[in-house]
Order: sequence, then C-alpha cells, then structure tokens
Amino acid sequence: MTRDQDLRVVLYDPGAFIPYYVDGLSRGLAALGVRPRVISSPPLFAAVDPEGEYDVDWHFFPFLRGAARALVRRRRVIRQGIKVISYPAGIARTLHALRRGPPGIFHLQWAPIPLLDIPLVRALKRRAWRTIYTVHDPLPSPDRPRQRRKHIVLLRLADALLVHSRRQRDEIASADPALASRVHVIAHGATRFPLPTPAERVQCREVLRVDTDRQLLLFFGQIKPHKGLEYLLAAMPQVVARFPRTLLLIAGEPLMSLSRIERLIAEQGLRDHVSLRPGFVPDAETPRYLRAADLLVAPYVRIATSGVVVLAQGHGLPIVATNVGGLPEFIEHERSGLIVPPRDSPALAAAIGRALDNRDALAAMGRRAWERLENENRWCDVAARTLSVYSS
Repeated sequence: MTRDQDLRVVLYDPGAFIPYYVDGLSRGLAALGVRPRVISSPPLFAAVDPEGEYDVDWHFFPFLRGAARALVRRRRVIRQGIKVISYPAGIARTLHALRRGPPGIFHLQWAPIPLLDIPLVRALKRRAWRTIYTVHDPLPSPDRPRQRRKHIVLLRLADALLVHSRRQRDEIASADPALASRVHVIAHGATRFPLPTPAERVQCREVLRVDTDRQLLLFFGQIKPHKGLEYLLAAMPQVVARFPRTLLLIAGEPLMSLSRIERLIAEQGLRDHVSLRPGFVPDAETPRYLRAADLLVAPYVRIATSGVVVLAQGHGLPIVATNVGGLPEFIEHERSGLIVPPRDSPALAAAIGRALDNRDALAAMGRRAWERLENENRWCDVAARTLSVYSS
C-alpha cells in the first residue's frame, strides 16, 4: 500500500446520521497527514464546519436544504419516502465521482439501504478499492431475518470491520464466525473539556432557568423509541418520593411522536418534576446542559454505543445507563457511573437514588469518567488506530 499521506480516503455517511463522529475522525486523520473526503447529505440540523481540514461532497439529497429541510425535519414518513426514492441517484453520483482517480479506502460509516449499498461496494471493489466498515449499530435482530441477512452480506464484503466494544465484536463473530478475524475494536472518540467549577454550574442553571438547589437529571440527545424514555418516566415517581426537589430535564430533537411521553408525564403527576424541551440543541448551548446537570440518565433498550455518553463524560458528568451494547465498557459500574438492566424502572430508580444520595461519590464518578477518556478515547488515538487498519 502507498504511504499514508498518499492514501485516498473516503468516509461514507449518506444520511448524515453521525456527523460529529465523522468530523472527529476526519480531523484526527487530517492531523496525521491524511486528508479525507466525506460523502454525505445536507444535515437536518446544524452543519459541521470542516474548517478546511477535509472535503465534503453532498452526493445524497442535495435538495434537502432551506425550506425543504424545514418541511421534512419532523415528518419522518415523508422524509424517509423522499430519501428512498432519491437514494439511487446518490449512489450513482458517488460511483461516478470515485471512478475518477486512483482507488483508495472506502470507509462506510453508515449503510441505510443495504440493498443499494451492496452493489456500490461491489462496484468499488472491482476497481480495487479497499472497504472498511465501522458498524455503529447492532445487527438487526434474528426476528428480522431478511434485514439481518442483508447486513451480514455487507459485512462480508468489507476487508475490515471496526466496532467500538468487545460485546459488538462478539455479536458479529457469533452471527458469522468467518468474520471474527476481520473485526477490530477501536473505542468511540471523545473530547475532554475543563471540568466545570461550582460557579459555572450555577451560571449554567441560571441560563437554563433551573433552581440551583434542585437535583438535576438529564436525558439528552435525539429522542427515539430505542432510548427508553418511557422507562425513565416510570422510575421518576420513586425518585421524587425520595428526593422531592428532583427535576428531569429532557432536551433534544424528537424523532418520534411525543404524545405518549406527554401523557405519561401527566398520568404520573410529574409536571413539576419534568421539563420537556423538544428541539435541536445547538453546539454552542450543549455544554450548558451537560455542565448544569448532576447526572445523565441513558435508559436505552437497544444500542451499540452512544455519542451522548462519551460527550457527557468529556464534561465530567456521571451516568446511569442500561446494560445494552457497549455501554458497560464505556461506563465502569460503580466507578464512572452505574449500570442497570434495560426495561427495569425500579432498578433505574434505585440507581438514580443511590447516585443522588452521595454527592461526593457522584462527583468522584464524574471525575473518573473524565479521566478514562484520556487513556482510551482521544480522537488522535482513534485516528491513528484507524489509519493502521487502512495501512495493513
């Protein structure tokens, strides 16, 4: 293979599902002398500015900007229909662009329609492209056999597979033992920020209009069905009974109907203890939430890894999360957070209560979470390990 600086690297995220991960990896590769090109689509929310460190081509859904983006942003069915219809055009634009020049590394970050992504990968392999696939999501469950088979076909086409946890590596090896030798575990990248001071925490709460004497729980990020918010709401009455000043702040863009969530809040009598703030949180405002909170709660029912979790750890925020995907590998139980079974509201309530009961221990867990990132999750290390896979 050619020298690293001569590598042609393309990062492929057609739906712009993980722009911040792609941005972090791209910047890390650029710092190592490899200038990647990102193939994606206009973001539904805020754009990530590459600041000249890498190139971006919107080969997919280039028309979803301005008024069109606003129209489909919260209309999931319409948005998905438009994307399915126009997806083949994006595949064609991608293939046309990559035919020019020498082959290189085609690094899949997401494959939203495997039925169409598979022919693209096969066409590139015929032109001597090497394919790397970072598997960010769990495989489709066995009760969805057709979708599962398509994903496994795509995995088999890759020259190397990257995952963020040992549990995910084992899942792939169990689905197809022949793939085991191709799987590399590379931690999810993260950025550490200075730990918040007590004065800064007070200031952030004032901006967010949260009383400084309340215990503040945070549910943050896109609101999706697999994130288990209903189980957290079911746990809240037990938490409030023990800590009457507790406030749960739910902040993020809803990608599901909130009618059931609003009904649960009313039925549980939680109107004074839950602040529902739906809507995209801009990058400039994100630190206020993470630095104002006492505890992040991630009650997910199915996930491989979580960018929100490592983002929170970068601000020294301890976490209560469920034992799904790679979360137990990111959150050391009783050291940097607490792990509970999924779909278990009583266990979730008990863990939250245990965390809030000892503020010194809670702060120590946050510090350990922050320290852990320095050893395992720096973007420069993630990029270096990824580059070593490219070059092997």
